[in-house]
Amino acid sequence: MQGKPLIVCSDNLQQQAAITGRLAVDYDKIIGCTLHQLEVLVERYVDCILVVSWQRPSAELSMIVDHASCHKIPLLILLRQLNQNDINRLPEPNGYVMLPADSQFDLSAWVFRAEQVRQCQRQQESEIEQLTQQLADRKWVEKAKGLLMQHHGLDEESAFKALRTASMNNSQSLAQVARNIVHTLSVISGSRT
Repeated sequence: MQGKPLIVCSDNLQQQAAITGRLAVDYDKIIGCTLHQLEVLVERYVDCILVVSWQRPSAELSMIVDHASCHKIPLLILLRQLNQNDINRLPEPNGYVMLPADSQFDLSAWVFRAEQVRQCQRQQESEIEQLTQQLADRKWVEKAKGLLMQHHGLDEESAFKALRTASMNNSQSLAQVARNIVHTLSVISGSRT
């Protein structure tokens, strides 16, 4: 039996009951809800997994996908109908798994896959955040080097060496030293005018 609570949300109570029955074999805690109850339950059960059964792609389903993405909740979507006209209404592929509702696959395997997909999305978002921060830090270092070169007549290598030495002497990151220099020199430049 799996430990995380499953929240089963559907636009059809019979479908919700059928899905809950299929999942009850492998999960101890299954909570059924309507769309209106979903937000409250997600806040209450922070470490949950969401299984959604919907007739077809719709604005409501897109809202659920966005909500699950914002809260980083694993999401398995079961659609009962999908035709050519519905393709454009599908939510963006945003960290969820989708199956036809009439699939005879073991749902617990797909719930596990939804957890993997969400974890992969979290890792990618974390890497993007880290790279974005590294780029921002690099911009501060380049700006500080440029200001040191301009105000003190240093070459690029000497300016970088000065930043690195200040970083080690003050037990601060290179980016923090660079920000301090840029802010200090901008205050000095501002007071001269």
